[in-house]
Amino acid sequence: MLMVARPFRYTALRLASRRYRGMMASAAGFTLIELIVVISVMLITLTIALPSFVQWTESLRYREVSRDIASKLRSGRQMAVSNNLEYRLEFDIDGRQYRLVQGNLSSGSTDWTEVVKPWKSLDTSVFWATGGSCGGTADMNIEFNPNGTASSGTTCIQDRSGIEQYRVEVTASSGRVRIE
Repeated sequence: MLMVARPFRYTALRLASRRYRGMMASAAGFTLIELIVVISVMLITLTIALPSFVQWTESLRYREVSRDIASKLRSGRQMAVSNNLEYRLEFDIDGRQYRLVQGNLSSGSTDWTEVVKPWKSLDTSVFWATGGSCGGTADMNIEFNPNGTASSGTTCIQDRSGIEQYRVEVTASSGRVRIE
């Protein structure tokens, strides 16, 4: 029997074609087990990260409120000096809101009806108290005079359980606003 040798080219192409089809079949997709493992890892990661993310967003709200109050206080001080009129930030503790108003005189104002910044309400997850010990629940006004001085006051930003997160203080002699 006479064997005819096939050309090398034909045999190599045929083998390459088989290998290619085999590779395509194995690379066509993920197995069910691989998919379950990936989803499980993602769920575990999410479970670990979610409490930290929630805590971070709550902390961000407390910081935002304290910075906004400090900004309004600084704005009131700056306006008092530049306009030669008294300004005050009014805190409605029970109503959970605050606003900046202008007085009618440079000292001893009797009319505080000119609203500079309207009432701004607190976020529902943010609580506050007044006073140095952060236990006061009475409404408070911090007044700024044209000479830069102010009536002292402290506002404490708290979480739901009453734990102080931030403290906004105004120094009477200088009118300095500080966040702690």
